[in-house]
Amino acid sequence: MDVYGKATQLLNELTSRLESTRAGQVEYAAVHPGDMVPAYGCETAFVRPGQIYPTVAFPAPLNPAQIDASQPVLYVADLEVVVFRCYRGTSDNSMPQLQELDSLARDALDDARAMMRAVSCAFDRGTPFFCGPWIPRGPSGGIHGGSMTVTVGVDLWCPCDVVIPEFDSVFAPVDGDPRIEQ
Repeated sequence: MDVYGKATQLLNELTSRLESTRAGQVEYAAVHPGDMVPAYGCETAFVRPGQIYPTVAFPAPLNPAQIDASQPVLYVADLEVVVFRCYRGTSDNSMPQLQELDSLARDALDDARAMMRAVSCAFDRGTPFFCGPWIPRGPSGGIHGGSMTVTVGVDLWCPCDVVIPEFDSVFAPVDGDPRIEQ
């Protein structure tokens, strides 16, 4: 399966796993384009496709010194998984109470566990994947959370004599897609 398919599988599994966390289900989840995910708002989750690269020793990028025509080259993609939650500040900008800080930390770390569970359940058996570190994000602007990069094997090869199906026929567009006539 290609990069978008893997990103969608991971997003679906993540939103399912977030339902049973301390902070609960997110209100908004999407596959996100670009080279970063802004903190749009709290109670959001994203999977952002990142770099795609060849390898002969998963998950390491192909080193030109490793090139050997007899070895098959595989492709992998980095998928950044992000969850943002509300960071409730105080009305007078003073330090939050110990109990509030502890609760926010527990929420973020429970979301991290949900991310790891989602990754371990999202892909078919035999699909190589590697979880990078979970990294806390924020607090900033009333938002905190965390992100993790997952490296996963993807299928990008298609013989030259095969007609590649249109993208939207393989992956149905989300309702309201501006490129689709209503």
